[in-house]
Amino acid sequence: MRLKLFLLSLAFCLMAAVSAHAADMTARQTAEAGADRILALLNDPAFKDPATKPAVRQKVEDEVLQLFDFNEFSTRTVGPSWRKFTPEQKEAFKTAFTDLLRNTYIDTLDEYDGQKVRFTGEVVANNGKRVEVQMEFLTSKQAYPVAFRMLEKNGRWVVYDVLIEGISMIKNYRDQFRDILAKGDPQALIERVQAKAIEQKEKKEKKDAK
Repeated sequence: MRLKLFLLSLAFCLMAAVSAHAADMTARQTAEAGADRILALLNDPAFKDPATKPAVRQKVEDEVLQLFDFNEFSTRTVGPSWRKFTPEQKEAFKTAFTDLLRNTYIDTLDEYDGQKVRFTGEVVANNGKRVEVQMEFLTSKQAYPVAFRMLEKNGRWVVYDVLIEGISMIKNYRDQFRDILAKGDPQALIERVQAKAIEQKEKKEKKDAK
């Protein structure tokens, strides 16, 4: 479970790096460029030095916060119930969900130890407007299949889902959120996500304090 969380964390950060590139590149070229940029940060000797590691990790976090299309991700994760959210609730959810993802995934990148990414193929759909870019994360013992589902939006490629061993990140969260929304309203979901984000932040702070 911890390994899968790490792989999802790495995929999440690579996914964030992808969205800045223009659509004049293919989806696969865009994904490869994003992977190169993030892996270069993780392979920087400064990432292993306790004195400089926080600055490098901040650069990775900045990639996520600045480049990831959280509006697209939030909309697809909540699903049809998104129509029930007011504009204010949509913004509050997006902020809370951004915090949750950041606090959940960024910290596990501390476990990065030279794992590689190998791109293996792509599946094109919707007249080239949607592409699933397939790759493998290579550890010393095993290769884990990963895929980015990408679409062309406003002149650039963005990732709207990531699959680890065939399991959709969006579907995983959507299933959790569906149960909460079935018993409550959008505000209940927002408050639950806010609370979980705070819980993850406190865990990280306790770990950093040791």
